[in-house]
Amino acid sequence: MRLSMETYGLRRRFGDYEAARLIREAGFDCVDYSCYYWKEQAHALEDGYREYARALRAHLDGLELSCNQSHAPFSMKYGQPFDPSDPEYRGVIRSMEVASILGAHQIIIHSIAMPEAQREDTEATHEYAMAYYRSLLPYAERFGIRIGVENLFVRYKDRKFVYAKRLNSPETLSRVVRELDSPWVTACLDMGHAAMVGYEPEDFIRGMDKGLLGAVHFQDGDYIEDRHTLPYLGQYHWAEIMKALAETGYTGDLTFEIYKYYQNLPDEAIPYALKMAETVGRSLIRIFQSGGTES
Repeated sequence: MRLSMETYGLRRRFGDYEAARLIREAGFDCVDYSCYYWKEQAHALEDGYREYARALRAHLDGLELSCNQSHAPFSMKYGQPFDPSDPEYRGVIRSMEVASILGAHQIIIHSIAMPEAQREDTEATHEYAMAYYRSLLPYAERFGIRIGVENLFVRYKDRKFVYAKRLNSPETLSRVVRELDSPWVTACLDMGHAAMVGYEPEDFIRGMDKGLLGAVHFQDGDYIEDRHTLPYLGQYHWAEIMKALAETGYTGDLTFEIYKYYQNLPDEAIPYALKMAETVGRSLIRIFQSGGTES
């Protein structure tokens, strides 16, 4: 199991190159190259994106830092065409190619939020997600990269701390991946998203169809908000989580998505925060390797 850190918060502050250097110097094996927002990532997804990706790949290679996975922009809105003529859809396609150039094996692509009346997991949300992912399968095969389907949530604007499910049960997430029935698709579990709609992360893991889980976003939280903080700073049960992953034969990486953990720290504290995260990550890997016994 390799240890990976997503780049989002670090890239925003330091740029792609310095973010990668900081991650490597903290001792991580890999990066999750995060293209969350189209406008913020335009430098990597507009004209010249291939050249930018190749230069960044050379930088990563020089650091002996691999890219294990990536995130596509999640700016697609309901009703936009699944066609490269649409800028946001084209950005998703380009992010897949960029991830492939960087050497990633998979890219996490969010499903599209439905209108307010259809935000719960229904046949309508299922079919819309299926249509979106099916439209992207030819590109996944062309670029040789798997699509990671992530469990998500939607927060109702008029109800504080109440969330709608969006592929956010073991059954609905498994169903999408199973019915897409492609070697270019896998499931991605975000622990915080699962907890926010009523699941213990370890129960979600055990509830998935066996063999479908190819990626996990490791973060801690409080079951209320999407905290994206370092494990052991929230309320999740880490020995049980690692035990569940070991029991189900998880073969993926430990990828942190913890940008809120360090976002308010001054620049000079970032290397120490990243080293702390690396230390915690290695401890979790040891628990996983021992079958869930805390060290």
